[in-house]
Amino acid sequence: MKYSIFSLISFLILSCCVVHGQQQLQAPPFQKDDDRAKLRLQSGELFDVLSPITQKAGKSAVWIWFGEKKLLATGTVIGKGDRVLTKWSEIANYKDQNIQCVNSSGRSFKAIVLTVYEDEDIAVLQIEKGTLPALSFTKSANPDLGSFLIAAGPGDNPLALGVVSVNERSLRVSDQAFVGVSVKNTEEGNGVEVESVSKKSPADQAGLKVGDVIRKIDDSVINDTTEFRSIIAKLKPQQIVKCTIFRQDKEETFSLTLAAKSSENQMMMRQNEVMERMGGEISKVRDGFPAIIQSDMVLNPEECGAPVFDIDGRAVGLVIARSGRVRSYVISSSKIEEMLATSGVEPSLAKVRQPERPPVLARNRAVLPRLNRGQMDNMRSRMQEMRKFMRQLDAEILELDR
Repeated sequence: MKYSIFSLISFLILSCCVVHGQQQLQAPPFQKDDDRAKLRLQSGELFDVLSPITQKAGKSAVWIWFGEKKLLATGTVIGKGDRVLTKWSEIANYKDQNIQCVNSSGRSFKAIVLTVYEDEDIAVLQIEKGTLPALSFTKSANPDLGSFLIAAGPGDNPLALGVVSVNERSLRVSDQAFVGVSVKNTEEGNGVEVESVSKKSPADQAGLKVGDVIRKIDDSVINDTTEFRSIIAKLKPQQIVKCTIFRQDKEETFSLTLAAKSSENQMMMRQNEVMERMGGEISKVRDGFPAIIQSDMVLNPEECGAPVFDIDGRAVGLVIARSGRVRSYVISSSKIEEMLATSGVEPSLAKVRQPERPPVLARNRAVLPRLNRGQMDNMRSRMQEMRKFMRQLDAEILELDR
């Protein structure tokens, strides 16, 4: 049975309580005995690959504390071992107070904020006394779409595992291209089907319709929604692209002049923020970065600032934000090197970029009555049924993966 990275990582998350509980490994209950044995073997092989990477990486990662009272963020040691990169917005309120960098062995190093890069939301800390093993970022190209990523924290265990889900792109509204369609995967896996077309959008003006299957943008072949998003992310407003579609079994080509995303477009994209927050806390500053790589790693806001490695152990970037339930952003090593070659802002003058406001609910919306105990019990029962259904669905997916 061949397992995807997702199923393997799911097994590790479910079974590897070593990080937080020292419990015995347990495979998911819906798997057959021979499948469990194979998955255990594969998970062991993955641990063998990850262990040397995380052990080395953990020496160059630190926790950023306000004294001994509050964990603020994670940091990456650079330079000669006396400077640390971390997320500015998470430590800004404590910049003039007792900031401590704590390594994997629990040793504390007092630090001060040396400079700030506001666009990237990164602060450079100076360790006052002592040094730590420094990290060297790779000078190779950015990881490809689908590449395996590891976020490392202090110690031997990774903070999160995931893959590159969208290639490097700008999150500045003025830099983002807008097509005006929502799409879904096709059953055949050879394109994306248009579910809706926004009025007066580039897609609408070009003549795209619901039901069209987009196969190519210029010369780039599209197989699924991930590839579609990644291709669009590389495009710029006012750029003219050729869109090849299939409509009623006939190939047609349209010319689209891409638009810039408006504030209304941004608001539509953020309508699911309440759902995103149900997956855990998200970063206060999570928009407007000049260049980020998107990953499906699940991280906490205080784990931003951690170094990110590829499967070959190369340091490919820095976690800069958790933006959604399964959406985190990484600044690539090349962009970090470019940033450090420029002058930052004096800490006393540096500002924290204000997060975008969440969608405002209509004021005339009716206020629903509170649920009584009987209704709550009924809801719990339905939730249990839903969990059972999801387990059954997961089992069926695994069977299809045979």
